[in-house]
Amino acid sequence: MFQRLGVTMAAAATAAVLLVPTTPQLAEAQEGSRFRVMVPNVQPTDDSRDRFGQRVARNVRDLIDLDTHVAMSERDIDRAARDFDLRYRDLDCITARQLASQIDVPLVMCGYYHAEGEQFEVTATFFTVPAGEEYPVEPFRVDQGDEDGAAMQIRTSFEGLIQQVQTVAFCQAEHASGNWDQALDYCSRAVELSPESDGARYAYARTLLELEQWAESLNQFETLLENDPRNDDVLNNAAYVAGQLGDTDKAREYYTRFLEINPDNVAVRNRVAFELAQAGDDFGAMNLLREGIEQEPDNLDLHERFGMYAFRAAIDRQSTAPQPATQDGDAPAMDPEVEELFRTALTSLELVIEERGAEAPANYAVNSMRAYRQLGEPEAAVRIGQQGARFHPDDAQIQSQMANAYNDMGDVDSAIAALDRALEIDPELAQARVRQGNFALQAGRVDDAITALRAAEAAGEQGSDQLSGMIFSYGFSNYVQSGEDLQRGIQLIEEAKAFDVSTEWREQLDFFHGYSLYLRAERVQQPQSLDSARASKPIFEQAAQYIRAGQGYAQRSGQNMQSILDAISQYLEIQDAIIARESRNR
Repeated sequence: MFQRLGVTMAAAATAAVLLVPTTPQLAEAQEGSRFRVMVPNVQPTDDSRDRFGQRVARNVRDLIDLDTHVAMSERDIDRAARDFDLRYRDLDCITARQLASQIDVPLVMCGYYHAEGEQFEVTATFFTVPAGEEYPVEPFRVDQGDEDGAAMQIRTSFEGLIQQVQTVAFCQAEHASGNWDQALDYCSRAVELSPESDGARYAYARTLLELEQWAESLNQFETLLENDPRNDDVLNNAAYVAGQLGDTDKAREYYTRFLEINPDNVAVRNRVAFELAQAGDDFGAMNLLREGIEQEPDNLDLHERFGMYAFRAAIDRQSTAPQPATQDGDAPAMDPEVEELFRTALTSLELVIEERGAEAPANYAVNSMRAYRQLGEPEAAVRIGQQGARFHPDDAQIQSQMANAYNDMGDVDSAIAALDRALEIDPELAQARVRQGNFALQAGRVDDAITALRAAEAAGEQGSDQLSGMIFSYGFSNYVQSGEDLQRGIQLIEEAKAFDVSTEWREQLDFFHGYSLYLRAERVQQPQSLDSARASKPIFEQAAQYIRAGQGYAQRSGQNMQSILDAISQYLEIQDAIIARESRNR
């Protein structure tokens, strides 16, 4: 008899798993401007006659004809029940509430009675639909023939409950409609008027969530959990809100409890891990998926997310973990936990790349290369890069990361060539030409570096001052400061000045150009011969010219320009004296 309604309700329950419960739209729940109330027959719980309960229900329907609520007639209820192969007389409390949910009736009254001597003790409860909130009427006794008195007591009690019922109903309706400001108003009042109403509190907590009032939202969800610690929907929401507050420990606790209720649901585990990662806890997300992989070791979707989370957890731990001390001047060792995370990520990411080929996103190969480079294994990074390039020949990032790996190996030619391929794929690839210049400089191939950096300037990859500064810094530190080859240092400063630099940077370059010429002239004049005097004098004069051109820089940086110029003047006097002396002696 109840098969059609039962099937419908089962389907609705299945669809509601892990979803926010919805409430009928307010307009659908009303008759005109009033809420509809379904009142089935009041049921005896002993062998008392049914007629009393039938008459009480009829009288209650007649009496609930208020400004805000109106009872459905027996005929209307019967018509609705017929659509589900039922009749009004078949309805009990459970089937009446199920029927109400199908026809958008927000309130159902259920009543019971039993004999106590010459009287009946009557109990009645109003249920909200579909939330199932209960509003009980205080039990009372009436003479066994006093159906009117029983109905009047129920109606009087209902009038006292109306404000609570109505406020909760408005709260849930506005929440279901997504009218968050109105929902906040109604739901805060509903929780105050009906603190035991879990439905109102849930709607209030969800409304606060939507309005991003995280702290109070979590407080409300935690109150709900005190009443029902195993409510997986509330646990899920509480975990999410805790994550938004940055409380990853609490988020992980609630998600763990959530999964204890759904231990074998890998799809749920995957989703929960995603939400935990979104909250910034990649390590916790990874560990949740580890249990899923133990259940389904061949599930590539799990490996995919697991590898991503492990990689991000490794990067995060690497940035915060104390670096182990070096030994015997070797490069710093990697923290063992970070190393383990990188290798864990690689195991899953490489499995996905191998199994899915071109269907695996290109960034899996890129991140695998990054992991191998962090582990000091550039050859393995190149291997993964070549595999990724076969699957994604038009991906510039794979070529770009391979260039880094080749450079780590000291294979500058292959590094520059990889960036050339990347630029063919994506001419706008950020910093590609700058990196080619860097690679060449690191290898001491200065002319190649200058060519690459000029191309970077033309492409607008970096400001001219920065690009020029790379050439200047290399030339000054390697050739001028070391004194190894002053002439080569001066040449590179001149190359740096050939970029389209700012006035301030040109002043600095001029100053150090002049200073470098001064050092060279100082070295050239050392024999103090006629030839050395004639050779050094124009260099000293040019040095003075450039130092004066760099006056702005000297003033800004506090350089003692005048002391250098004074020294140059003295050297020029000495060269003039040498030239005059040697000329007289001839």
